[in-house]
Amino acid sequence: MAMYLGLANGDIPDEPAGFTVPLIARWAEMGIRSLSVHFAAGPAAVLDEAPGVRARLADGGIHVAQMAGVNANFVHASPEVRAEAHRRVLAAIPTAVALGATMISSGAGTSRDDWQPNFYAPHADNYSERAKADLIDGLRGIAPHIEDAGISYTIECHQLSATRSPEAIREILDAVDSPVITANFDPVNLLDSAVAVFDNAARMKHMIDVVGPRYGASCHLKDVAVTDEFVCRILEVQPGEGVLDYDAFFEQVRRLPDGSALIVEHLAPERSAEGVRFVRERALAAGIELL
Repeated sequence: MAMYLGLANGDIPDEPAGFTVPLIARWAEMGIRSLSVHFAAGPAAVLDEAPGVRARLADGGIHVAQMAGVNANFVHASPEVRAEAHRRVLAAIPTAVALGATMISSGAGTSRDDWQPNFYAPHADNYSERAKADLIDGLRGIAPHIEDAGISYTIECHQLSATRSPEAIREILDAVDSPVITANFDPVNLLDSAVAVFDNAARMKHMIDVVGPRYGASCHLKDVAVTDEFVCRILEVQPGEGVLDYDAFFEQVRRLPDGSALIVEHLAPERSAEGVRFVRERALAAGIELL
């Protein structure tokens, strides 16, 4: 199994000018070969600067695996919000292509009215049949445009959204039934209880067993911990500082497409190198070839 070691968040700039030659060289020294990028101004606003970012990254042997920041809310009850989600995706496609991105990445959205600053916000209607049906319709609507662009669209799944479980993910993507609309394997996002966190090895296997071919060529890796705050609190933490079973994780990512992006995410900027180094060592020890 060969993968591209990648980075999200951390010290990745949110504007094109921040992608400097020294920073890219430092990433290359860390073994980074792919990125998930998110521009504060939005994808369409940086279209003219995207080719320059792509060229500087390519000089360092790095490519954009995921262009995030689209925030296409296909589950909101408002038809206007869902129509805006469609427009957002179409407007982002040229920038993704100009960056040489393998895929556009977005969560499903939320039914909350304050969805723009709180895109992953919990809401009871996120789990409704209406939200599921609207998400399916929205993904079907963008699929031909994504396919024509020669890229893919990957859903960032989460327990707070319509993509709350392996079964929900598979049902939605089977209904969409497009080879370019896939799920991102991010197991920590689906650990929805203390029991699930401590049982994460079996839960990760179940995710791959159920979602199977509907997973795309990417995964996100971070660690997870449970605190003793009443009743409990689940936290995303630095790789190596939680209870994630890394042997089990790397056993399961072998079932993703060869050449997938292994993206380390949610690192503090000052600790990016430390987190990436830990993941790199564990991946190599597990027999993963890093391209």
